[in-house]
Amino acid sequence: MIAEEIIKEAGKKNRSGDWYISSLQEKLSPLQIVDYSESDTGGVAVGDLVFFQYGAAYPDNYEFWDLQPLAFVLEFRKTGFIGANLHYINPDYRDAVAKSLINKSRGASVPKNSIHHYLYNGIGSLYKVPESEDWASISLLPTERFIDRRGNKYPKHKAWNWKK
Repeated sequence: MIAEEIIKEAGKKNRSGDWYISSLQEKLSPLQIVDYSESDTGGVAVGDLVFFQYGAAYPDNYEFWDLQPLAFVLEFRKTGFIGANLHYINPDYRDAVAKSLINKSRGASVPKNSIHHYLYNGIGSLYKVPESEDWASISLLPTERFIDRRGNKYPKHKAWNWKK
């Protein structure tokens, strides 16, 4: 499993968030399979978990955002998609939410603060996380990168407690 491999490679060394992001991208890259039936959405479907780079198109409209979302795709729109970004959920219960999402048939609820509209023109380097992977473990990797509208690092604990 990807998360376990990354944790093993990290060892007892203090690794940066960028190291975890790079490592996750490296592990996900060879697993990408183009789904031509979903070509109009870049091979992504509702119900997929995706990890990607994101730049807010209108940064002045937001207090902060995540540069590396890990989002469960809920709906497609003309300008982008609606996703539940697991990084906005406190890690104390993030893995439980991720586990509930993999079992979509029962319906899962996500905190309101995790739901965001991602514009296509802000998305870069998108990777689907295969359902065969442990979404819960991947969600706990420290890959979130919150920044404020001035480009400064935004505290994770504030993002987890942010109310829409």
